[in-house]
Amino acid sequence: MDDEIIIGINRKDPPKKSKKTKKKKKTVKASAKKEAKMGKGSTGNKPSKKGNKKNAVIVKIVLAIIVFVAVIIGLSNVPLFNIKHIEVVGNNKLSEDKIIALSGINDSINLFKLDEGTIKNAIKENAYVENVEVNRKFPNKVVIDIKEREAKYMLQFADSYVYINNQGYMLEISNEKIEVPIIVGFTTDLSNIKPGNRIKVDDLQKMNMVIKIFETAKTSGIGHLITKIDISNSKNYTIGLESEGKIVYLGDCSDLNTRIIYLKAILDANQGRSGTVFLNVDLNTEKVYFRPSDN
Repeated sequence: MDDEIIIGINRKDPPKKSKKTKKKKKTVKASAKKEAKMGKGSTGNKPSKKGNKKNAVIVKIVLAIIVFVAVIIGLSNVPLFNIKHIEVVGNNKLSEDKIIALSGINDSINLFKLDEGTIKNAIKENAYVENVEVNRKFPNKVVIDIKEREAKYMLQFADSYVYINNQGYMLEISNEKIEVPIIVGFTTDLSNIKPGNRIKVDDLQKMNMVIKIFETAKTSGIGHLITKIDISNSKNYTIGLESEGKIVYLGDCSDLNTRIIYLKAILDANQGRSGTVFLNVDLNTEKVYFRPSDN
């Protein structure tokens, strides 16, 4: 047999896919799955169900607000809600008529048109008023709840008296002397003496000691005897007991409880005798004593 001649044909192997191509396809597939989950189609972005629900809720809220405002406007013109009754509670010093006049409320005002902030500010223009609450009572009533400041001491101002409370607020200037202690030796400028104003900081700091003196004396049963307290010297507070005819030097008021106990004992032992009580001593090394004015 003749030898066979085999002609070889070189065939190229198909190109191998690179790792980068495989990774790219995986990335594309993953991206497609993610878009499918997010509700994105091949034609573009489509609103999700959650978005539709959110928009619907917003529309409902806006409509509810519009309806509410419309109702309020309508009711504010209904005579049924015009104010017919005004009640004032918590007042003592100020009369009901005075507070109502300050409030500016009258029966032509509709309950829905009541401006509580303006009313509160108007009433608080009076120095005796510390706080105000204004409450609507439907259909036609308003309750004004007052918290008043109370005069606890007086400053002597020329021939008049300035009533002040424990916080140093000036409440009233009057020619009438009331049954509270007079504070002398204050440094507040006379040009600042006006109802509603407050005594200066230095005097406020001394007021803390004044209150402590008075409350300690009350606890010992002699607070009602104090008619004057001199605060001009913080190292030697002085109190006057007019009905007893006695002046008392308290010193800097350290160990105040003990000093007041000594004072009570001296008063009990010297009833009917005017004079000076010296408590401005070192209680550890010196004795308190009483010096009658007739000696």
